[in-house]
Amino acid sequence: MEGKSSGSFMHGYESFSRRPASEIRAAISSSTIALDTNAIINLYRMDKEAREEYLSVLAEVADRVWIPRQVADEFHRTRLSAVSSHINSLEAKSEKVTEAALALKTALQDFAKLRSLADGRSKEYLAPLDEAISKILSHVANDVEGFDLNAGKLASHDPILERLAVLFDGKVGEMRTEDAMREAQEEAKRRGDLKIPPGYRDVESKGEKGYGDYLIWNELIEYAKISARSMVFVSTDLKDDWIRHQAGLAIGARPELVAEMKMEAGVDYLHLPLADFLKHASSVLLVEVSQNTIAQVKHQEREEVIHAKLWNNLHSRMNAVSFAESKVDHARDQVMMIKARTAEALDDIRGLEAILEDVTTSEKQHANIRMLLADRRSDLARAHDDERMYTQELRLLEQDSQALSREMAEAERALAARGYKVSPPSST
Repeated sequence: MEGKSSGSFMHGYESFSRRPASEIRAAISSSTIALDTNAIINLYRMDKEAREEYLSVLAEVADRVWIPRQVADEFHRTRLSAVSSHINSLEAKSEKVTEAALALKTALQDFAKLRSLADGRSKEYLAPLDEAISKILSHVANDVEGFDLNAGKLASHDPILERLAVLFDGKVGEMRTEDAMREAQEEAKRRGDLKIPPGYRDVESKGEKGYGDYLIWNELIEYAKISARSMVFVSTDLKDDWIRHQAGLAIGARPELVAEMKMEAGVDYLHLPLADFLKHASSVLLVEVSQNTIAQVKHQEREEVIHAKLWNNLHSRMNAVSFAESKVDHARDQVMMIKARTAEALDDIRGLEAILEDVTTSEKQHANIRMLLADRRSDLARAHDDERMYTQELRLLEQDSQALSREMAEAERALAARGYKVSPPSST
């Protein structure tokens, strides 16, 4: 028996595949272009040429650009710290490259010394190496020293901020009332607990401080209702509570988000990584965006993914250590309580034995005391057994806690090695 046709094989499944380039370019040409905090902050991580190209793109879409209030809040809170963090990251990577280059040079010098015993050709090994290492270290130093931003100077005069103020004038979402903010935060918690995208990953790792993604999403929907235009959200956040991943590939916006935007606002939704936005915007808007700029943005996107993974690893270790330490504390309390029981039983036994030795005690009293004494000796034996058991458990728990603490320290070092602070990634 033939079943009824349910329509197109593709209809309703568009968000399970990557959008065609033509569709992305059409969206950039006519949609609202909303920027995530990290997409704006990246201006402070680019070199001067890349920054100018990016600002030129923003200028071309200025009539359709829109900034959620939550993004504006996060941007102003983190702008200067993002610059300092980027400089620290550059310096940390520079140190690693320098150490690795010098270690290689030392190793080859040692090898050349062995060769020179046979044929005296050490210079053949070292001369090209010295030249190559010098070039590498020079390039690295230039990248670090050539970065033209400084948090101290930007605090008093920020030319980037001045240009953004013009571009985004009148394009920022309204501030929520206290009641509206409380309601939105409650909804963020509910969705986070139920793992409803977006933002549940940040709620998992940051608690109440992780509500920002949902607050942004809520603003995007509300603005789309008013503008009645499709929404392009430009972000470097590629976590799986925003982006659908399959076979190790970022496919596009989570289907749930596309469906929610369609249901609530009646418009289409695209989540574009900043690198993809700049690449497609370049051809649509006829603005030059170099491969170097795209490469810088892609590198930063990869860094953010790595940072998030390293932090999540550390956060899970921190939670494990906290739980282990609470178990250790509980076991210590148990041992202390048992020791108190032991001391009390010993005191009672000594008192009862003293009464038995009293010649004035009657035989009947002796019998009762002997029964009490037997009970207390049994209590003492049980207390000793419990003390041994809990002491052994405490020792094992302390060993587990120490092992987890070492893992946590290793996770902290992994973060620090890439120039990251030992703290959760900000929205930037």
